[in-house]
Amino acid sequence: MKLRYIIPMFIAAVAMLVSCSDDDKKSYLSAVQVSQSYIALPAGDEGDAADKEFQAEITVNAKGDWEFQNVPEWLTVSPAIGGEGQTTVVFKALKTAESRSAFLKLVCNGQEQEINVIQQAKKTEVPLSTCAEIIAGDNGKTYRAKGTVKSIANTTYGNWYLQDETGEVYIYGTLDKSGAEKNFLSLGIGVGDIVTVEGPKTTYNGTVELVNVTVIAIEKSLIKVDSLDIKNNTISKLGGEFHAVLENKGEGLNVVIPEDAKDWLYVTGISISGTESVVTFCVLPNSGAGRKATVAFVTSSGGKQYTAEAVITQEANVLPHGENPDDPFSVAEAIAKCEAIGSTSDGVIYYAKGIISSISSVDTGSYGNATFNISDDGTDDNALTCFRSYFLDNAKFTAEDQIGVGDEVIITGKLVNYKGTTPEFSGNVYVYKHTKASNDPGTRSNPFNIAQAIAFIDGGGTGEVYVQGVVSELVSGGFSAQYGNGTFWISDDGTKYNDPAKDFEAYRVYWLGNQKWVEGDAQIAVGDKVVLFGELTKYKTTYETNQNKAYVYSVNGKTTK
Repeated sequence: MKLRYIIPMFIAAVAMLVSCSDDDKKSYLSAVQVSQSYIALPAGDEGDAADKEFQAEITVNAKGDWEFQNVPEWLTVSPAIGGEGQTTVVFKALKTAESRSAFLKLVCNGQEQEINVIQQAKKTEVPLSTCAEIIAGDNGKTYRAKGTVKSIANTTYGNWYLQDETGEVYIYGTLDKSGAEKNFLSLGIGVGDIVTVEGPKTTYNGTVELVNVTVIAIEKSLIKVDSLDIKNNTISKLGGEFHAVLENKGEGLNVVIPEDAKDWLYVTGISISGTESVVTFCVLPNSGAGRKATVAFVTSSGGKQYTAEAVITQEANVLPHGENPDDPFSVAEAIAKCEAIGSTSDGVIYYAKGIISSISSVDTGSYGNATFNISDDGTDDNALTCFRSYFLDNAKFTAEDQIGVGDEVIITGKLVNYKGTTPEFSGNVYVYKHTKASNDPGTRSNPFNIAQAIAFIDGGGTGEVYVQGVVSELVSGGFSAQYGNGTFWISDDGTKYNDPAKDFEAYRVYWLGNQKWVEGDAQIAVGDKVVLFGELTKYKTTYETNQNKAYVYSVNGKTTK
């Protein structure tokens, strides 16, 4: 297994995490370059007129038409659009009594450069706000928040989740005691600590964030999880007992299990000796998909509560392909199953993953169901009908726009070949999973290129994304019949550069439809245009897909064999 390392980011698209001393370094994307990606505007002094304007300039060098996006009302960008060549761009803002910031996107030829603009007012005492108040508040405004550290996502820059009784916000970047970045560990902040922070708010892809916060106070938690006696916090599908050992300096101990996990996870005993507490859990056997629960351990002292958490995972009882929501049929496979079953259902509940290609009807009245087609490539060729389907959780449709053409779905229900001519889901059909169509970079309709994939990895990006490229090299012995995965290299133009900034490794990926390879090297060739889907990572200097966590989504535009 490859080791993963957290390394300092160097792609300029994540400019908000570049220190001020790096401002004069240019950002090197192939389509567009800027003289600096961090802009600080004065906020003005008390004696300045309210209409006094402050400005700063940068130089944009582009290889095509470009445009600034996400420009807030308080900021003027001139010009906001332009063409090929070198252009001086001026940023202007009026005097302000409150600090504010904005994260602009400079888009050119499908590439995006982020520009961080900050207008920092003189320090004044900022009142304490709840997470709910911050979520409802204005972007660019500085807030002070106090809450519990729920989890820590990145220990280099200090990215973590702060939670209070009203909700949670994401802390994106934490300054150390000297006001510098990249030194989060020096603060000694841990999960469960009660921390007060202050910083400007932004909203990024729907996530409310406080950015580059200053830590005002840290109150260490009186409770923490020392160990669990199960490997990787995971218990087998057979269930059984395990123990959590806690250091508890508070008064008493309460174990909180989420409501949706109480039918398979429960506490059978608590032993307390001094500052050590041992909690015994019992997990029931699992007959379905993998499941997990976040368990909270709560103690108190002086009227305050302190919390530590542990995520408990149970392995899936793996169901056959097509009967498992985590391993659904492709649409082509579901159609083949329909033809094999015939016009009378075999009574088995199946799952199929596809793209909505057309919608016949959406009833939001008494029936609350919809009829639509899905396919592997989003067209009505080789489509499967979802007849009178309900929405998520088998609930009725309440609005016509809950689904749309281009949305990706997993459908569940019984399969039949209606009248021998129409393959369809029919009989208690519903949408098991729904992903709204998006044109954001990294989505199915707009996959990352190599530079964007690298920036995503270096920026600490998580989750499954799409990456496109041209096969530049097949790895000798890289296709395993035993494990059913393959390894090859891609680049933007099919050239093998031997350059970490231009080459990307499809490392131990599965084949079309997330299925195992069965034909070896002959399935793919140098020069093929491919789209990969899955998790991305970095091994030493190599940017790549996460082993067995990605697959070939399409080859030369085809999503099935």
